[in-house]
Order: sequence, then structure tokens, then C-alpha cells
Amino acid sequence: MRAAAAGALAMAMLLAPGGVATALAGPTLRITSFRVLKADGRTPATQPLSRGMKYVYRLDYRIGGRRVVRLRRAGTVWSPYRDKLVLIRPRAQTADPGRYYASDPIRVPRGDSPGEYRITYAITARDRTGSTTRRSTLRMRFR
Repeated sequence: MRAAAAGALAMAMLLAPGGVATALAGPTLRITSFRVLKADGRTPATQPLSRGMKYVYRLDYRIGGRRVVRLRRAGTVWSPYRDKLVLIRPRAQTADPGRYYASDPIRVPRGDSPGEYRITYAITARDRTGSTTRRSTLRMRFR
């Protein structure tokens, strides 16, 4: 019975428009780096970071393929106590294949608690063949 059901499912996927590749494919998407930089946006920051100083996060990612994709990005900044501090929700956009980055300032006031802050970030690329999501977390220790 199971073999017959599996065979029927495989046959249905092969006969579907586009075949198996369409059912399983999506645009290629890869996060290449996620790091903290000093306020100049070029120099890597060494941890532990100092509260009250200006820093910038930079997320580099690459979209592969030959088609334009619909791109959504979303991030959250978390405190050492697992409180949501900031939601990062830029508008959805279309993008050509290539290399891109997302960057924004990070400010932890001197009066805030020391400890490990986190930025979780997700990028989703969608085209007519499906969608691909990649997630990454950046951990920052503030003293």
C-alpha cells in the first residue's frame, strides 16, 4: 500500500508542469557575512564592545540565478534579558541577481545593561519557482 502511494506521488510530480525541479527549486540565496563594524563602516569592531559608542552592523548576501526576485528582509535586536528592542522591517523589493548588503547603526546607551545582545536576521527571495529563506544571528557582547 505504501509503495503504491509513493509511486503515485512520484508519478504525479513527474507529470506536473515543470516536473520535479519546479516543485523543489527556488532562487539561490546565501548570507556571506554578518559582522559588527566601527562607526566608519569599514573597520571591524573587536568584542567586548563598549556601551555608549557608535557601531554599525553589516550583513552581506548574494542572490544567484538569472531572474529578478522578490526580496523580503526582517530582523530583530534582542537584549541580554531576551526583550525585543528593535524590529527591522524594510519594505519588500525586487532585486536582480548579484551581491548586496544591509547595514544600520547599533546604539546601546551607556546606561543600558552590559551583556550579550543579539541581532537575528532573515532574508527571503521568491520567484516563480519557489522561495528560499536564510537566517543568521549576530552576537555582540557589551561591557
